[in-house]
Amino acid sequence: MAAWSKLLFCDGCGLPASPEHIAERLRRLERSTKFRPVHVGVLFVALAPPLRPEDDFYGPPDSREFFDPFLDALEIPASTAKAAAESDAPLVDATRLAEFQRKGCYLAYLSECPLSEKGELAAAIVSRLGPTLLRRIQFNYKPKHIAPLGPELALLIDLLRSVGIGPTLILNQGTGFSVPRAGNREASEQLRNAMISLVSRENPPSEYDRIRFTQTEGNIGAGGSS
Repeated sequence: MAAWSKLLFCDGCGLPASPEHIAERLRRLERSTKFRPVHVGVLFVALAPPLRPEDDFYGPPDSREFFDPFLDALEIPASTAKAAAESDAPLVDATRLAEFQRKGCYLAYLSECPLSEKGELAAAIVSRLGPTLLRRIQFNYKPKHIAPLGPELALLIDLLRSVGIGPTLILNQGTGFSVPRAGNREASEQLRNAMISLVSRENPPSEYDRIRFTQTEGNIGAGGSS
């Protein structure tokens, strides 16, 4: 009874949790908030953060399995971190996260806390935490686009569509993108191509550029006929 009296319900995962669990969640939120854009252009949503605190994406992480392939797919390679010395890996990582922020990108999770390896099925997690994430999307993040990471978020996609958020979704053939990881070149290419397509749609050639191009063509034609 004494042990249970010390447990609180965690807002991040919705489960009874110890003070240490909640403190660790607050540390993750503090790290991620540091790199959150004022206006979220693309909200990437994954199932849950990694088990080890030192592998948190916004740490930056010790593990490179997701961090490097993900940012490389978004064309934020380490070589762009010009402000950081090549020998200072933490500074390079922080600079890449700052560029991720500058591009209007933010990574969030359905469960803001790590999941046990033998825990709930993804469908049950979506059912339990989907409404909470939906409220965060509508009243907190307010993203322009949402890109689910992981095919296990299929039910979350259905939930977002059911409340009219479907048009904001960026999908890979109707489902979430495979999580870019070291050695999975196909997943990285699919995400990269989707982001390039998004940028192209949102930044079409201006009417001014089209007029200038047409006038140039006309001038060339006139010169050729003289």
